[in-house]
Amino acid sequence: MKILKRKTLAALLALSLLASILPLGAQPALAAAPNGQVIYVGNQAVTSGGYWTTDSDGNVTAYTGEGTPADNYIHYDAENNVLTLHNATIKNELEFNESIEGGTFISGSAIGVFNKSGNAELTISLVGTNTIAEGGKGIFVLASSTGAASLTITGGGSLDASASQTGIWVQSNGNNAALCVENAEVTASPDGAFKNGVLVQAKEGSDVSLTVNGGSLTASVNANIWFQFGSGASGSGTPTVTVGNNAIIRANGGLGS
Repeated sequence: MKILKRKTLAALLALSLLASILPLGAQPALAAAPNGQVIYVGNQAVTSGGYWTTDSDGNVTAYTGEGTPADNYIHYDAENNVLTLHNATIKNELEFNESIEGGTFISGSAIGVFNKSGNAELTISLVGTNTIAEGGKGIFVLASSTGAASLTITGGGSLDASASQTGIWVQSNGNNAALCVENAEVTASPDGAFKNGVLVQAKEGSDVSLTVNGGSLTASVNANIWFQFGSGASGSGTPTVTVGNNAIIRANGGLGS
């Protein structure tokens, strides 16, 4: 395990950061998406499931052929709440739209998950090399009320998620928030220096957790991995980092809360 901290950011830690190196066990079984949850990928609603293809320009298009696309595609399994990226390139974002569910809350995200009243959660499975770029937020999972927010990124592939604001953002306004990377190679970066590559945000007084079990999670260049409690900079809560199976966390701009 390798956790890199900039001294300037480490000095700002008001809370203890709990880190452990453990042989992590099996994760919970997959389940259907929470009631009320909606998912958008590249400005396409994928909540009901199906296949979408991507091109070299990052456009996402509904697949109308038979069977499974040969390559460069996205598949959402609604029964198990798993979004598969198969050598996919996503450079479109959800446009601001007051008439659709979540259209004002997660606009600007290349992959957006939103639940107004319950949990917001998603598993992303990576196959091959995948890229997210040119959006405001790379992946944004938001539970806007009392539900918890969680994102699991798994599979043997890789993902480079870059955005103008935050590469990967998991947020609950009323509960806990968690990010888990399993046996995948994930890089998250914003445009410009000293921004959040990864942001895990929970309600004031709640828990945020980051688990990396095999593979790696990198906040590139000067980007950080940041835990936040509430909407301000001085909230309190419990941040936990768990690393296992020779995983690596690289927080090139710092890791803190």
